[in-house]
Amino acid sequence: MSYRAIYSDDAKLDAKEIVTYLAQFYASTARSFKTKLTERVNALRDMPLSCPAYEEDPFFRRMALGDYLLFYSVDEVRKLVTVHRIFHHARDIGRLMAEYQARE
Repeated sequence: MSYRAIYSDDAKLDAKEIVTYLAQFYASTARSFKTKLTERVNALRDMPLSCPAYEEDPFFRRMALGDYLLFYSVDEVRKLVTVHRIFHHARDIGRLMAEYQARE
């Protein structure tokens, strides 16, 4: 059975900021990121447990998307995948995720 996939407000903002940043250099790179993001999240609808759990908090799963890491959770009961955050891999992921979790 296919899951629904949604983006948190933070993930929507992350994606928008990434696309805006990439578009400064090459519009095609920004479009490519958006396309790949949509494709990868759609793939999670069929195989939500295909990516590894985040070591620091197994509630989240982590997916690589080029230079970015996408953090999401799976609600088996509601059949729902929620994309929580999208960060560049070179950032301090542990700190950023801790800050995000503290707000939730």
